[in-house]
Amino acid sequence: MRDERGFTLIEFIIAAAITTAVLGTAVLLASQLQQAYTTELDSATVEEELRFTLDWIGQALRNTGSDPYNTGLTAIVMNPDGNNGNDDIRIRADVNPPNGDFTDANEDITIALDSANDVITRTDNSTGAVVDMTEGVITALLFTYLDSDRNVTAAPGSVAYVRVTITGQSPSYNAALGQNPTRTLEAEFRLRTRP
Repeated sequence: MRDERGFTLIEFIIAAAITTAVLGTAVLLASQLQQAYTTELDSATVEEELRFTLDWIGQALRNTGSDPYNTGLTAIVMNPDGNNGNDDIRIRADVNPPNGDFTDANEDITIALDSANDVITRTDNSTGAVVDMTEGVITALLFTYLDSDRNVTAAPGSVAYVRVTITGQSPSYNAALGQNPTRTLEAEFRLRTRP
């Protein structure tokens, strides 16, 4: 005959402990997977923001120096805020519409890092309008000026290329790295009017 007493208290406690351990491990694993997914998603979003930023800065730089009326335009002002960094640039182009002056909207702009808010701003110097062009994930912006031989130059009249380096930081903390992941993208843009 079968014993129909059921589980003893010891058997029940052992079964409950095993169930708790298995469920706890499953919850911990799911939590870690969710954290990794969120971190990777945020990192991908940061990289997308960096690519978008390089695209619009590149478009502005490609138009730099457009001077169809040969007015003697100073196409680039390096470090327009006068600080000891290369995190801003003032660029000019007679493009909106081409009419021999640079007072129209979007013809005289400054692109700069607002490190207090981790954004890159675009200032239209003709209208004074300042626009945050990025999400608050940009931690560094660097403009490097190159001549036609791709040597670094400090002379605005000899700039043929501008290398733009942008670094962004994910808002999600990566426990495995012990920090918020960062991404850096770099691109080089040839100016329309070059020496």
